[in-house]
Amino acid sequence: MKKIKLEYNLCVFLFAYLHQAGLSLHRAGWTSIRELNNFYSNQINPRNVANFLILKADINVNKLEYFYGIKEYGYKKKILSRINFLFGLPPVFLEDEMYYICQKLIDFEKMLEKDGEVHPLEMEKLRVEISKFSLGILRYKISYKDYSKALKIEHYMQHDGLKDIKIKEFIKNLPDSSDL
Repeated sequence: MKKIKLEYNLCVFLFAYLHQAGLSLHRAGWTSIRELNNFYSNQINPRNVANFLILKADINVNKLEYFYGIKEYGYKKKILSRINFLFGLPPVFLEDEMYYICQKLIDFEKMLEKDGEVHPLEMEKLRVEISKFSLGILRYKISYKDYSKALKIEHYMQHDGLKDIKIKEFIKNLPDSSDL
């Protein structure tokens, strides 16, 4: 299976963005998709993130619809990811993992575009799938410091007293981020 190397800063941004999406989808289960769409009208569109990943990972767009699941990392793979990080090696993903998360971002964008109501279980299913990737795979490829910072990302219906970090803070370190 083909392996794809991504830049470290892209992984940090992706983790922050996916964490924002997961938290926002969770909160949207209490309101409506229209309100979540309104929140994302001032955020980065999930389709733009997917397109940026497709470009960076050299993904064949025609194959996107054929990837339905990924295998979570076991203990051994988590340790190897942390060791690779400590040695300064770029984060490596399986091709299936990149196809999977690009498809989930496109699904998220399609959900935001729906005019009618979206069933809360549909939102929860997508939230779990996004979180499965971000917390089960991606988090082991970034530093604890960046992980902690990304956990403070702004999101839909957040508590007013929270000290949050805007997603634009994570974009500053991305090369060629004009596509976002």
